[in-house]
Amino acid sequence: MGARQAVFEELLSSKFADHCSAEQVRTSLTRAIKANSPQRELLFTLLSRFNDNHNRILYQGHSGEAELTYCHHKLFKEVTYHKDSINKWLANHGVNTVNL
Repeated sequence: MGARQAVFEELLSSKFADHCSAEQVRTSLTRAIKANSPQRELLFTLLSRFNDNHNRILYQGHSGEAELTYCHHKLFKEVTYHKDSINKWLANHGVNTVNL
């Protein structure tokens, strides 16, 4: 993790505790894939959908997943996601909450 990412993660953990970065979502889903064999395929599919949606937000400016609420961090120019919306999105697709 680079210095810029480390500062960003520190800011998220203190001031924006209800938000998470795309990298945190990817890391959490990857850990869940490695730990949870019964839902491995579903989690992998959701990770792919999340990545596609994140790229759509970055390059087209809108989300294809209505449940995922996000905002653009002005200082770091990063997209952050509300943790509750990530967990709700996962629950709507049959996955228990993942530690973000």
